[in-house]
Amino acid sequence: MSTKTTRVFAYRRSLAVAFVVAMAGCSSGSGGAVHGTGGSALQTGGAPVSGGVIGSGGTSSTGGASSTGGAPGATGGTVGNGGVTGSGGNNIGGTTAIGGTAATGGATATGGRATTGGTASAGGATATGGTTTAGGGTAVGGATGTGGRTGTGGTSSTGGTTSAGGTSSAGDTSSTGGASSTGGASSTGGATGRGGASGDGGLSSTGGTLGRGGSGSGGATSTGGSSAGTGGSTGSGGGTATSALLAPAQGALLGTFVGAGTITDVETTLGRKLAILHNFFGWSDNWVTRVPGDLAGGRIPLITWETWIAGVGVPLDDIINGVHDTMITTRAQAAKAVGQKFFLRWGHEMNGNWYPWDGFNNGANAAATTKYIATYKHIHDIFTSVGATNVLWIFCPNVDSVPGDTWNQWANYYPGDAYVDWVGFDGYNWGTSTATGTWQSFSTIAGRIYSSLAAKGKPMIIPETASSELGGDKAAWIAAIVPALKGSFPGIKALVWFDMNKETDWRFDSSATATAASNTMANDPYFNP
Repeated sequence: MSTKTTRVFAYRRSLAVAFVVAMAGCSSGSGGAVHGTGGSALQTGGAPVSGGVIGSGGTSSTGGASSTGGAPGATGGTVGNGGVTGSGGNNIGGTTAIGGTAATGGATATGGRATTGGTASAGGATATGGTTTAGGGTAVGGATGTGGRTGTGGTSSTGGTTSAGGTSSAGDTSSTGGASSTGGASSTGGATGRGGASGDGGLSSTGGTLGRGGSGSGGATSTGGSSAGTGGSTGSGGGTATSALLAPAQGALLGTFVGAGTITDVETTLGRKLAILHNFFGWSDNWVTRVPGDLAGGRIPLITWETWIAGVGVPLDDIINGVHDTMITTRAQAAKAVGQKFFLRWGHEMNGNWYPWDGFNNGANAAATTKYIATYKHIHDIFTSVGATNVLWIFCPNVDSVPGDTWNQWANYYPGDAYVDWVGFDGYNWGTSTATGTWQSFSTIAGRIYSSLAAKGKPMIIPETASSELGGDKAAWIAAIVPALKGSFPGIKALVWFDMNKETDWRFDSSATATAASNTMANDPYFNP
């Protein structure tokens, strides 16, 4: 496995899963230590979920639904504490072996969330992306680890595929969207109303973005976000999505991936309900079961679907040739049955060198980008063929291409406007958490890719971002986000934080000052459109 197998972070939890894809030579991986086992069903500490997230009754638990006009959500509110964010698939240890995806240890990893404990191999190459050049050459600019953290766990999969009901179990489709029983009566004993916390349904979903029954634009469910739910949130989470794509006319939606704990914990820290809840799933995971419950809880689901099973990459040729069509069709039909819009991100950070679906690991040449596009289109076409037009597709490269060769630029992977609803990018401020890292502002990171993505004319999202505490002032970094969005990056219509203590402490509340800054940012009117 080349140097990738040697990149084990001292501060990661010891869950290692070998990434069994021929990756000889892909020693760098600056863009990412693949977070998670790529489809493993491990819970936060590796324990199976057994009945946690979606067992018997499905994720949405016919009751958390915001129901008519945002009626109170599921009694029980917090729902699925065990798998709220799929801490299972996340593998808080971050183990993946891609193991060393960010090889060359410590390379500042432009995209990579993984630098092996900061040790710079081969002469301390900063290697943007880990493409270390023996002798310490800064390959392709040696961007300092601003890139994507690559998949946080592969499969957060509704709390883990080992759970009773994790992959299916009775009610797996969650009553087609977890239909609410007018008033949000909690089904299955109020087990998982997912998001009953703070004002389920009190969203200002004037565009019908979140309230049950208001998925269309203009279908306001709570007419302006009347406070009808526990906590009486007046739309702080829903946002006024005035377009069929759920993009707010003004400001931006705020969301998070939760690596440990629950979404309710994070929202309590921030003092508001969030608009987007992000989770990661492996290729064979039945991720659709998670969608209705998140919608019922008043949040737009963001599903990252990763093409590997238990750390083993699924050959793209198999997908193109129809080997997995039955499973893909099943997911597409279930997604259609949900009946509400949500985000789906397949094949993210394809311009890195740490994932089995990226160009580097599929030939590292122009033909690799062609194969990626063919795979993307094949999956997308199956969804559209069954009428799953409620699924909003996100095309998301890493902020930096690793390697930075001409063939590997993100634009070469773009499948075409007809196949993309939102464009986005992943980018992190690693600070000095890696041996060769430097502190970078939010504007510096976003500025490297914003203009070229904005030229596509699509709403833009940052599905993964966060800052380390090391090397600078994290509170100031957070405080600068809203001014930067307003002044320099108005096309960014959604930002999703990676809330996890992993290679470094990325969480909103990593310190008292960061907590205060996060609370102020989250409650800024710009993030409450």
